[in-house]
Amino acid sequence: MALEPNNTQMNSSRISIRISPKVWPFLSTFAFSCSILLAVAWSLPDSEHKNIVFGILMLLIAFSSWVQWKKSLRLHVTKGTLTLYSPLGIITPTTNICHVAFDPKGALQFSLYDPEMIYPPHRIGLIYQTMEEEGYNFAIKGISEPLAIQICKACNLSPDYLIENKLEQDEIRDIESFQSLLAQKQPWAPISFTLFAINIIIFLAMLYTGVDLLQPTTEQLLAWGANAGTKTMDGESWRLLSSAFLHIGLVHLGVNMFVLWKVGPFLERLFGNITFLIFYLVSAIGGSEASLWWNEFGVSAGASGALFGIFGSLLGYLLAKPPGMSAAIMTQLRFWAINFIVLNIAFVFFLAGVDQAAHGGGALAGFLIGLLAGLIQKNSILKTPIIKHVVLLLAGVGLCWASWLMLQIETADKFQAIKTFERFGKEEESLLEKFTNGQNQMRKTQLTEDGFATLLETEITPVWSDYASKFNGYKKVPSRWAGWFPDFVLYLKTQVAAQTLLMEGIKTKDKSKVEEAHEKFADAGELVKKITTEMKAKSKNKGE
Repeated sequence: MALEPNNTQMNSSRISIRISPKVWPFLSTFAFSCSILLAVAWSLPDSEHKNIVFGILMLLIAFSSWVQWKKSLRLHVTKGTLTLYSPLGIITPTTNICHVAFDPKGALQFSLYDPEMIYPPHRIGLIYQTMEEEGYNFAIKGISEPLAIQICKACNLSPDYLIENKLEQDEIRDIESFQSLLAQKQPWAPISFTLFAINIIIFLAMLYTGVDLLQPTTEQLLAWGANAGTKTMDGESWRLLSSAFLHIGLVHLGVNMFVLWKVGPFLERLFGNITFLIFYLVSAIGGSEASLWWNEFGVSAGASGALFGIFGSLLGYLLAKPPGMSAAIMTQLRFWAINFIVLNIAFVFFLAGVDQAAHGGGALAGFLIGLLAGLIQKNSILKTPIIKHVVLLLAGVGLCWASWLMLQIETADKFQAIKTFERFGKEEESLLEKFTNGQNQMRKTQLTEDGFATLLETEITPVWSDYASKFNGYKKVPSRWAGWFPDFVLYLKTQVAAQTLLMEGIKTKDKSKVEEAHEKFADAGELVKKITTEMKAKSKNKGE
């Protein structure tokens, strides 16, 4: 957090300077975080655990802000002493300061003549430890250069001693300085900003064509390329990638783009432009495939699978222990990646409307391709940019293709059954209506019995028989259908049997067959009641 001079008292003798954190940055950060959290909560469907989960998140944000405030620096420099009220809580005579260095992230690093002169004494161990690890006695982060010069003057040090500390990569021990070093070596991150722009442009184009700003309809999302099993698995595999650039409303877009803007450039600089792009695209496709496997009836969209994937890539990359990073940085980055993946999945596990399968699938795909990249980086030949990119691209394509083939084997029947059921739902009513109208016309002598039998034989029964045959032939159906699907197949067969008996009874003038047909129709009616009850119970359990 940047610090500002709160109450500066200085004269020509450089008597004192006080620095303490402003309240408004903490409050504004807290308010911004809470507003984002509330917007996300509002955009998600209601579920049993929604209020609990977001209540816990709100408390964590408040606690984190309070801890950050408590740890922030309070500094007082007088003509005789320098006092740090937090986080170190030490006092040292200004005559004990030999020089001050200013690193690229704006941390003021003090070097002492004698750490034994630090008070209180129990802090000496910390000072020794800091000096041993960092090469300096202690550091104050978030100081602007003009303020650093003022502190130097208050410590009776010439500003000439305020030198910019150009840390080498092997001396970097915190993520912020590591990020700063990467930014100096590679200021631009074109892939991240291009991906960011594409997502924004597509969303604006959706709005221009009339898509709702906050709650797009399913039809609107499908028209723009959202991921849905009945379409993606039926010759529209391009939806695996197109869905990663669509968002379900402004809040969904804002959350994902905030993450991409914050972490994308850093990871792009760490991995390299082309490698980062490969990680992103492979993770996006992997997340979409996982979504199809898990969410048999869902329509999914969003960049979150790709974003989880680039964190998974980081985790896999670090697991390979590639050269060029200190153990301290790798440990911090590993902890950072695990925190993002685990905490985000854990906190929204009980919420409806969140595609956890896409998150997990993206993270897994990213982890595998990232692990390969880390291993390649350890090989002097393979790490040549062209060779590395070709190997990663081939591996990424192979991974996506293999998982796609497995997905087809596992879910082809399921999605075909869903499509057939949707088509049957549209035709069933007209078939029943045609049957009822035929009976009424026969009673009113507007249609002969033979004419009704012909209607059954040519227009009604064959359709029922075809559906019964198709549904009976599916080896795998959606798990949600398990409770009622056997009864549904039996219902279709019973309808076919009843209509066949009725048709034969009419043609042969056999009243026993007609009576048996009516019994079958009654059995079919009972099955409908049973199926309806089971479907409602299943829907209630799913919270739909």
